[in-house]
Amino acid sequence: MRIIQVVLILLSFLFMTNANADEIEDREGIRGTVRVAFLDGNFKKLDAIAEEYRDSKARTASGLWKLTTFYSTFDILAWYPTYGEQSLDRFEQQAKKWIDEAPESKSAYIAYAILLYRHAFFVRGNGYASSVAPENWPVFRKYLNEAHRQLAASKAFASSDPHWYATMLNVATGEYWPEPEFDALLDEAAGREPYYYEIYFAAIIRKAPQWGGSLDDVAELIDHAVQLTKPQDGVGFYARGYWYAMDQYLGRKMFRDSQTYWAKIKAGFEDLVKQYPDEWNLNAYARFACISLDAEATHRAFIRLDGRIIREAWDSDDMAGGCEAFSSDESSK
Repeated sequence: MRIIQVVLILLSFLFMTNANADEIEDREGIRGTVRVAFLDGNFKKLDAIAEEYRDSKARTASGLWKLTTFYSTFDILAWYPTYGEQSLDRFEQQAKKWIDEAPESKSAYIAYAILLYRHAFFVRGNGYASSVAPENWPVFRKYLNEAHRQLAASKAFASSDPHWYATMLNVATGEYWPEPEFDALLDEAAGREPYYYEIYFAAIIRKAPQWGGSLDDVAELIDHAVQLTKPQDGVGFYARGYWYAMDQYLGRKMFRDSQTYWAKIKAGFEDLVKQYPDEWNLNAYARFACISLDAEATHRAFIRLDGRIIREAWDSDDMAGGCEAFSSDESSK
């Protein structure tokens, strides 16, 4: 166990930047604390952290919930180490110990379900369904069904944690729930906590073309999420929603008709950086403006950044420099 801890801690540095980026520091600080507590079996500490984040609705520098970062630790445990069936099994056994020690822990059930969900997709792989070996489907369904069972068994007390819904929405996508049932779960989740962005991110996955949806479905979902979050966020979720959709599933194909999307995204980033003027958000604004060939907006974003480039926020090491040159050249014409 100690060897695993050391390896994971060293690997965590792969995701850090040399820039003084508060967002990265926030995320890595939370994940490092949660990772060590989980591997050490300090479950009381884990529950105390999760309860604090749930009750306070605390945010990172970029405006994401710290509770989201708490749970992302378990995704990273499942995906990023050099691992196999044995290491996944060890993580799941550790989560079961957490449940045994604290049977009313909301976070224990959610973390266990996340690990089971990730185990299912480890077996399945990330390719299209046609690429999955026939013998892997029963194993995939076994882990996914167990994740569903754990969530259903804990719903009465654990669903007051909004990440319960985010996790169940992910499971529902993997299980190919009919769209009306999926949408009913999303509505229930948004009704309980409309500002927990991870529920909309999970729904974006289901609405993406890779899962039988379309760009129009994604756009309709993001429009709906903006209306639900407008009282506090303005139209900031246009930035968050399309940012997630492009980076995770859609790539740049959504910008083939860039004027349709960019006007909304630009307004979204203006509201987002007004509320959370973190370097991470400003780097993303500059990147989106550049991709959309809006030289004026790109130039303004670089002026606000004042050289505080976060490499991980860009598609490649030289993209930021190219975008800054593009915006300077165009703005001087």
